[in-house]
Amino acid sequence: MDGVEVFEPEKVDECCGFGGMFAVEEDVVSTCMGEDKIKNHIATGASYITGADSSCLIHMQGIVERQKLPVKFIHITQILSAGL
Repeated sequence: MDGVEVFEPEKVDECCGFGGMFAVEEDVVSTCMGEDKIKNHIATGASYITGADSSCLIHMQGIVERQKLPVKFIHITQILSAGL
């Protein structure tokens, strides 16, 4: 992929904290898990966070927007359909 550099964050297999009712019943824990996941992504220096799970992306994007952090989100299908 010309012009695209892929960075993988630490603890890539950790949950973002948005597991259906878990996010509702344990909202503080859910937010903390999302914040930790975002910190790992931002530490890579990447401009975008991507993935295949829309729920995870929406959860993390909400945290990023509330905290006004300098990272954007794009679903993997958007990347694939753009031919990147």
